[in-house]
Amino acid sequence: MASIINSISFKNFFNYYGDYDTTKYDFEEGVNIVVADNGAGKSKFFNAFLWLFYDTVLNSDDKKTYPVKDFAVKIISDKAKNETSIGESIETGIKIEYSTGRYKFQIIKSFVATRIAEKLSDFDSWQITLNDVEVDKTDHVLPKYKPIYDVEEKYRVINQLILPTLRQYSFFQGEEVDKMIDFTKKSSIEDAVKTLTNISKYEDIAKIVQDISSKAYNDLNKQTKSTSDHNDRLEKAIELKKSLEDQLSQEIEKLNIQKELYETAEQEKNDLEQNFANAEKRKELDDKISQKSKVLRGVKEDYDNFLEGINSRFFDGGFSWISLGFEQSVIDFKNKIKDFRQKRYEKRALLNATENPNDYFTILPSDSPDAVTLQQMIESEHCHVCNRPAKKGSDAHNYFLKLKNRPNEANTKKDFVKNDLEDFFGNLQINASPFLNKFEAIPQSVMRTREKELELKKRLDKLNSELKALKTRRKDILIAGTESEVVDNTSNIINQYKGSIRRIEQASSRIERLQGNISELKTKISNTDKEITNLRPKDIPEGFTINYEMSQDLVEATNKAQARVFDEMVSLLENHANNHFKGLIKYNDIKGGVLNFEKTPSGGISLDYIDELGNEVSGASEGFQRMKKFAVVMAIISANTSQYNYPLLADAPLSAFGKAFNKGFFEAIPDVFPQSIILVKDLYDKDLDGKLTDLGQALLKSDTIKTLYLNEVDEELPQIERTTKIERRK
Repeated sequence: MASIINSISFKNFFNYYGDYDTTKYDFEEGVNIVVADNGAGKSKFFNAFLWLFYDTVLNSDDKKTYPVKDFAVKIISDKAKNETSIGESIETGIKIEYSTGRYKFQIIKSFVATRIAEKLSDFDSWQITLNDVEVDKTDHVLPKYKPIYDVEEKYRVINQLILPTLRQYSFFQGEEVDKMIDFTKKSSIEDAVKTLTNISKYEDIAKIVQDISSKAYNDLNKQTKSTSDHNDRLEKAIELKKSLEDQLSQEIEKLNIQKELYETAEQEKNDLEQNFANAEKRKELDDKISQKSKVLRGVKEDYDNFLEGINSRFFDGGFSWISLGFEQSVIDFKNKIKDFRQKRYEKRALLNATENPNDYFTILPSDSPDAVTLQQMIESEHCHVCNRPAKKGSDAHNYFLKLKNRPNEANTKKDFVKNDLEDFFGNLQINASPFLNKFEAIPQSVMRTREKELELKKRLDKLNSELKALKTRRKDILIAGTESEVVDNTSNIINQYKGSIRRIEQASSRIERLQGNISELKTKISNTDKEITNLRPKDIPEGFTINYEMSQDLVEATNKAQARVFDEMVSLLENHANNHFKGLIKYNDIKGGVLNFEKTPSGGISLDYIDELGNEVSGASEGFQRMKKFAVVMAIISANTSQYNYPLLADAPLSAFGKAFNKGFFEAIPDVFPQSIILVKDLYDKDLDGKLTDLGQALLKSDTIKTLYLNEVDEELPQIERTTKIERRK
């Protein structure tokens, strides 16, 4: 019967704060999903099974595993540690319940930590004591658990949950799919075939019959020498065969070296294939980014110059923006300067008249002549008032002149106010005059300038947005070792990829040549062997010859049987992989093609996807490449003649798949695994009311999904107070 995980619970385990009954997941046969954002408990959940199977946990910071005892202080919930006083103890553990038909098992792994110093996260502040693993057993008739005391029996129960030989296919994190199946290596193919068949027995048989054949050949040669006279031709033939066999061994050794070189180059090519496609895309984007950046710099320079020019428009007489809004101020100024000048004139006139009134005020008798008559009197040198002559130069004539010129006579300028601002205000009026006739044109000038500024800003923003989009696209095209903007070996990736292809071609050519040499040597050895048989004495006991010939036949038959079984199982894997792959890509546009297992010169397998037109689809997304490998993982399991009886435990297997792949994944896995527990972030969206994506909501309603949990932490709380909240949605 299949092993089905019934529940898992935690006690003060990382963010899972509290006792076992408050941090518990109940699962069912079929598909179970735990949705969580980063930091909400996915990796910690996965760590529980690492502790169960291997007594280790994974450090999320450096992606390395550590023994539980060495990492215990970090395993304990921060909140629980904070609540533990010096001298007090706290227990941390995991509890897993699973059933196998009639029986049900409960496994508890835990340790006790006693605080002995002040520093909360310091390893020296805690004394760790690992508890013995507790394993209990019951049946469904008698629900009360009974403890198992035998150590071997305990670990048999733990291993029964998922057999150690199958854990690589049934217990993994998403990126590990890329490593567990590497068909470019013949050893990887052989491991997969060994999982499905007893081909290792053929290998043992092949070694035995080869040893028998070598012994039979040596015995035959000894018998030949002891029962025959000296025969130069026979001895030369035997020596020739030995020489040919030595050459064959050397050629086979060279062939193996070239196969290793081919395998290494093929591995490098496959490792770089996605990166190469991404590197080419990056290079294309780099060119676009470079061109876009150049245009952006030009537009930004124009924009900056334009903004600097705006400042000058405030004081430039051609624009006169500084006077905008001063229309009433100009009117006020004109009125005030008019009043100022009137008062100034009055003050000046009053001061002069007060100091010298006779120079400014002349009192004439009644019937005194007017200005015209006075001018006639000056010209005629005769006074019409008294009718007497007034010759030029006489006192009377000079008096006429004084009367005529009295308003225009200027005296020496005298200060009549403390601060005379006539020149100041006059200069203001003169300097401001270029601005006064611009009032009506200023609003239109400002509007046109604003429009041009907006146009440049819009263009600048558009270029910035386009450049940002290009950089985002480039950043999203991940290349191993180049996630940082500081480190970028795009050119190296392209060169390495092309170099690996050249090495593959070189190794392939040499392999073909060496295989020709080997075939030719084998033919020569066979012919020489026939010659040796003909030259052997007739009186050699028949049994020696029969033993040798039979052993040779056995070697050939065993090798052919081993090769046949190997090829048949690879073909079976291909068929099963295609069946699963069709389900996995059910909702993708690429559906319609097939996976093709092509044997490589090194003895490995090239796993390619051939579309409906027979074209190889290369350079596909990381998710597509991972989906192909996951189809093979499912094939390795389903190709086994017996039913697979173990659950799938996968942390973030969907991280590179995409929405359509994810949907196909959840529908396909029940075909192989009796139970699956999938820890996933991709269905979570904190900005939505239900915190689940559209696909998450759809899966919630699907009959395929048996349970769905949502993990959350309160990010507003300090780290030491954060705990994982478990909500069962289904």
